[in-house]
Amino acid sequence: MRQQAKSVELPKVKRVLDSWDGKVIDYLLNHPSKRNSPELILEALSAYYLVEALEGKVSDEEFRQACREAIENLSKKLASIQRMAGLNTITSVPSFTEAIPEIKQLVSPLPQQQEQEDEDIWNMDIQLSEEMMDVNEAIVGVDS
Repeated sequence: MRQQAKSVELPKVKRVLDSWDGKVIDYLLNHPSKRNSPELILEALSAYYLVEALEGKVSDEEFRQACREAIENLSKKLASIQRMAGLNTITSVPSFTEAIPEIKQLVSPLPQQQEQEDEDIWNMDIQLSEEMMDVNEAIVGVDS
């Protein structure tokens, strides 16, 4: 006898139409593609949360595939947002070390090391991975 797969369901969400959340819900309900709004929502949620949901629960290969797909989907969306805003690059996202001053102190080189590191940085031969080249192409339209 075959066991029926368990199902899960998200509770309903209701927001005031004039709020940002309400505008998003209205946009999805009337999406130009005419796609079903629950499918659009699940597509966005999966791109954002799938990696965390699968971590430690699937094979390494399946996990890496999910990571690649999430990176691809989020990179495309990021590129779309940048085009819509007329931005060439993201300027408002702080780097990790800018966001946490204590860590910046730990990873910053000592003053005497800085001069040598400044010289060394120009002598580096960095090879981009295939995924990094794909992201560059998706975000800035540069074919590496």
